[in-house]
Amino acid sequence: MYKSLFFKINDLCRVAQSNIVLRRNAGHSKWSNIKHTKGAMDQQKALTFARFSRQMKLAIREQNDPNPDTNYKLASIIEMAKKNSMPKDTILNAIKIHSSSKAEPIWFEIKGPRGSIFLIQALTENPRLMKQNLNTLIRKSGFSYCDSGAKHLFIHKGIIIAKPSQDIKNADDECIEHAINAGAEEVEIIDDDLKPGYFKFVCDPNIINKVQTNLEKFKYDVIHAEEEHLAIQKVSLNELEYEHITKFINQVEALQDVIHVYDNLN
Repeated sequence: MYKSLFFKINDLCRVAQSNIVLRRNAGHSKWSNIKHTKGAMDQQKALTFARFSRQMKLAIREQNDPNPDTNYKLASIIEMAKKNSMPKDTILNAIKIHSSSKAEPIWFEIKGPRGSIFLIQALTENPRLMKQNLNTLIRKSGFSYCDSGAKHLFIHKGIIIAKPSQDIKNADDECIEHAINAGAEEVEIIDDDLKPGYFKFVCDPNIINKVQTNLEKFKYDVIHAEEEHLAIQKVSLNELEYEHITKFINQVEALQDVIHVYDNLN
């Protein structure tokens, strides 16, 4: 079960807290089918480390700076990687490799069943090979490229997931004030088995580092801080369709140069 309290900060500045709406969502979650076996956990850890490595690659490319002392975005990713037990040598090796990369950013817009859309962000030195590999997966899955403009169906935001310190009393209430003072636009109380007691803060992507720093000043333990593309409207699929799409996404994410896969699924 996934339960959330959702607050729009701009609205909270104008209306009483009695208008806050409780949302419940027991629908599909990409985390819901994870089996807690050693093999599955080891595989998940490897995927997590690979994801952090790719994020470092993107941060270095965007800032043209491999030094975490001067590249705040890279420093933030390294901090998150350490919190997820990524070994120091693995981090240093990733930075060394990506420092000399000449990769260029590229986006792909894919459509699946029932209006499902996938935005694929890649950073590659060989766009032709990247597209060939992606074409193979698209063909096998029965998906296709969008005609154009699918990216406008998503909104670019900063997403921060954090847990308040035990020193914070009545965190469900105080998170609203903390979100406002930190510069966030929205805050959601997450209550599920994998992230109990965590909050999701949504902000302008241009100030995500500032919001993260402010939340840490309020004694939040930040475990995730990243720019994402969120679907403006989402679609629902049946279980078989979810399984088919999950397989496709996993295969795409396994491609070496893929940084992110965003979707519009409930």
